[in-house]
Amino acid sequence: MTARRQHSSWSRITLAALGTGVLQLSLLGVANAEEDSATEIAAARTLAVDGLKLAQAGKCDEAIPKLERSEKLHHSAIVLSRLGECQVSEGKLVEGTEMLRKVLREPLPANPSPAQTKAYERAQTVLDAAKPKIAGLTVSVSAPPGAELRLTIDGLVVANTLVDSELPADPGDHVVEASAPGYLKASARVTLGQADKKTIALKLEVDPNAPAPTPVAPGPEVAAAAAAQAAPKVAPAPVAPPPAPPKPPNHTAAYVSWGLGLAGVGVGTAFGLMAMNEKHDLEGTCTGNNCPPSNAGAIDSAKQKGNISTAAFAAGGLGLVLGTVFYFTLGKDSSEPAASKPARGFAGLQRGRAMVGPGSVQFAADF
Repeated sequence: MTARRQHSSWSRITLAALGTGVLQLSLLGVANAEEDSATEIAAARTLAVDGLKLAQAGKCDEAIPKLERSEKLHHSAIVLSRLGECQVSEGKLVEGTEMLRKVLREPLPANPSPAQTKAYERAQTVLDAAKPKIAGLTVSVSAPPGAELRLTIDGLVVANTLVDSELPADPGDHVVEASAPGYLKASARVTLGQADKKTIALKLEVDPNAPAPTPVAPGPEVAAAAAAQAAPKVAPAPVAPPPAPPKPPNHTAAYVSWGLGLAGVGVGTAFGLMAMNEKHDLEGTCTGNNCPPSNAGAIDSAKQKGNISTAAFAAGGLGLVLGTVFYFTLGKDSSEPAASKPARGFAGLQRGRAMVGPGSVQFAADF
């Protein structure tokens, strides 16, 4: 009785709107007229009026196709609300409630017509009554890893991500099928009552008659990668270590020789000055080369100092010469080949010898 009273009330409102022309403006409006052509708007209006008349007469099976076509041509909250109500009455609770939710998510216009206000109220009423009746179906599929699973419910493909998740379903009979290339199809039939919750478990078995998969020739990129892996790996050439930095030359021997040479020159100078002073003193008592016997000691002392001065000068000169030779020839890096060492100073000098004797100094070198 409640449903009949609702249908009767809806019929009176709709017929009044049809008589005044308000329904046609409410159904199709003018806000989006620029988006659709005049032909589409006129066709949508005609389909909507015919579909609403059929729905009011209780012929939802005939009204649904007309209302769907009208909604596709031009959206109207009144048409969509009536379409969702018909879907619910035909047992398609999931599809119908989603349409009613869409209507309720749209805000009412600033100045809604009575037909629009009533359509929103009816959408909320029908939605509240239908939601508790929706059933739930969970499908679990046992399949080997890598199988290309295809799951359908009543012929409609279901995303694989929804496996093992509860799906809203209409009450009634449903056929669930799972398939994959190379496996036998697994199927099950289930009957759901209002608000029922059920789980279906399917298992894919290998199809013994399935043809063996045809090997696919690898593409050029795969072949190139395989060839690169199969190619023998060549060890990189060893890198020679960098040469050690050359050691600074050792000039110790040269510095010692120069020091001795300077000392010898200093001693020679000192004794030379003393010998010259004694000679100057003797010149006052000696005539020519004849000196009195009393000056014999002074003469011997002057000669001895002269000899010492001469020897010291010779030794000092030798030390300076040897120091110079040692500076340019000794203290080189021993790792350098002898043939590659350039001659410096005295070219080709290999060994020097110094010979000091009474009253004389000699220096010899081998070349």
